[in-house]
Amino acid sequence: MEYQLSGDEPNIIGKTCGGLYLIQQQKGESITDPANTIYLKFDSIWSKLCFDGGTIFWRNEAPSEPVNDNIDVCLVLLNLCELDGVVGSKLMEIQYSGNDELISSVFYFSSGKKLTFAHNCYDDFTSINS
Repeated sequence: MEYQLSGDEPNIIGKTCGGLYLIQQQKGESITDPANTIYLKFDSIWSKLCFDGGTIFWRNEAPSEPVNDNIDVCLVLLNLCELDGVVGSKLMEIQYSGNDELISSVFYFSSGKKLTFAHNCYDDFTSINS
């Protein structure tokens, strides 16, 4: 299985990143889904990136504080707006790849920083590596 794109990739190549937020899923004291939802800001416009199965989703949506009904399993908004090499740097390229087990989006910034979002299709979690 290869990846599929749902929604249009926003026009963000060559633009400066103005913000990065993640929504993480936590179970007890463990982070079970480090990058459940990714929000990127370019030209004062927020874009949402998320994964499900073999699909990479792009939406025009700003981050909002998640609402939880218990503390055992919850979603948490993480502000990474001071992440060196990302916020304040131009996005040069996005590469997508996928197979039966893993789909990914790799973001390359003018600072030399690379952000990789990799979704495990079977265990349904997304990791972030920089």
